Amino acid sequence: MPVLTGVDRRLIARLPAFSPIAVRLLTVLADDPTSFKEVSRLISLDPVLAGEVLRLANSGLYGRRFEVRSILNAIAMLGIGKLTQIAVTAILWRGLPTRPAPFVREWWRHSIAAALVARQTSKDLNTDFSYTGALLHGVGQLALFMDAPMDYPNLVERAYTDGFDLLERERDIFGVDHAGLGGLILESWGLPESFPDSAAKHHDPGARGPLVRAVQSGCWGAEYAGFGRCGCRQRLTEDVTVEMAELLATDCLLTLVTAVNQIECSFA
Repeated sequence: MPVLTGVDRRLIARLPAFSPIAVRLLTVLADDPTSFKEVSRLISLDPVLAGEVLRLANSGLYGRRFEVRSILNAIAMLGIGKLTQIAVTAILWRGLPTRPAPFVREWWRHSIAAALVARQTSKDLNTDFSYTGALLHGVGQLALFMDAPMDYPNLVERAYTDGFDLLERERDIFGVDHAGLGGLILESWGLPESFPDSAAKHHDPGARGPLVRAVQSGCWGAEYAGFGRCGCRQRLTEDVTVEMAELLATDCLLTLVTAVNQIECSFA
């Protein structure tokens, strides 16, 4: 783990520690994707989380025709990967302010859209990891907002209005950009190494690796579809631009917007 500066520690502390249940779920998913009982046990350790997972599993979002009555039943019907996606999404939502500011709401919608696009475009990678990596990639922006709730949204707005590099301006003002900070936060939460790495490199066009590529595609696609402002469209390469423009044709774009709205409403 890199040596943290005082600024890094202050900014990391702006967000609550990630749920140990979520960390364990992601570790189990990486190590043993067939561990039905362990995933069920972990989710059931948190009764509120278990209730949220069952509510979402029974929502119209997943098109269930029959009632899902238990976590094991939900795993059998939806699969471990999808249940883990639901659980991690619910846990991340729980860490947001009760009455989120407009910037936080846009950040949340960007995160969801990025996760859905990454899952759709994932190549040679477990789609559950693509979804989760993209869902968590922007936590650095959330920490910067929590540190400067008035100034940071204005900084993002000026970056897009005036055309300057968002990450460079973040480093000038905060001493770290949101991508690097996101990597530090996910590492401090104890997540498997690929998640901090993909968050830290999601704006780096020269970065390699299937999860990094999936997260970059998700982040760019979310912005292309009008969800949030993360700075990726200023930095990523032309091949990503072409790929996302082709993917998010009119019908696919409408499907993405509908899915984001459904997930957001499910947590409202």
